[in-house]
Amino acid sequence: MRLYLPLLLTLAGCSPQPSENVAAPTNDAPTNDLAALPSKRAASGKVPAATPAPNGIEDGRTPVSEAPFAEDSAQGAADVVQTYYALLGEQKYGQAYRLWDAGAAGMDAPAFAASFDRYSEYHATIGVPGRIDSGAGQRYVNVPVRVQGRLKRGAQPFEMRGSVTLHRTADIDGATAEQRRWRIRSTDIKPRPGEAAPAPQPSEENRSMARYRCMDGSRLVARFDRDRVTVSRGGKQIASLREERVASGIRYTTKGYELRGKGDDMTFTAPGLPPIACRIIR
Repeated sequence: MRLYLPLLLTLAGCSPQPSENVAAPTNDAPTNDLAALPSKRAASGKVPAATPAPNGIEDGRTPVSEAPFAEDSAQGAADVVQTYYALLGEQKYGQAYRLWDAGAAGMDAPAFAASFDRYSEYHATIGVPGRIDSGAGQRYVNVPVRVQGRLKRGAQPFEMRGSVTLHRTADIDGATAEQRRWRIRSTDIKPRPGEAAPAPQPSEENRSMARYRCMDGSRLVARFDRDRVTVSRGGKQIASLREERVASGIRYTTKGYELRGKGDDMTFTAPGLPPIACRIIR
């Protein structure tokens, strides 16, 4: 008998708590880059409380039946998601990466592993899987997930919600055993309403870089280093801005320059000019 319970995992080597997206990588990560800035309770240092949701994540229901289940069932798919986040919690990123459909993560294995550098804690609660959708010899199922943890920078708590979509080939002639196994096809893990995904955080060298495409056709490069960001355009440095504390999102300023935004959306302002809307280039 297998007991499937909500998953609360702690990254090895962290403070006594865990660390999208993965994330997955968002596709946040992998692909949907899996992170959010702190809620109103961030200043207290507490991970924000969850809002009840009727999917088994917060209402106390057991996400997967305690009875034996087949690997090709919806519960079998949820078991893959549980394993995936367990591997992330143990920093076994290579094994977690192999639970994705080939090419579906949107990045290679090293980039996938690097996408988790920003977290000091990362854990997930797995909800009740949906029903299996079928068609043309393929099977799909969605599994709700709630991700919480802390960023390395400032120990800021975050929370994200969404679902993981899994895929497998049906039991048809010619399908291999590997093709008939559930694998992750995509994720839509996103910050809770009113929260923002974290700005690019420092890597092991305390640096990271983000590229933005702006409405006027220009492109900006922002290099984040501790509490400063250096903005360049066309290979030429424009300004070095200092971080300012804000309730949500990020804001950097200096002498009439400002870089401000939430998640993928930013505005850049130069002295005497109106703000220019920009969006991160993935």
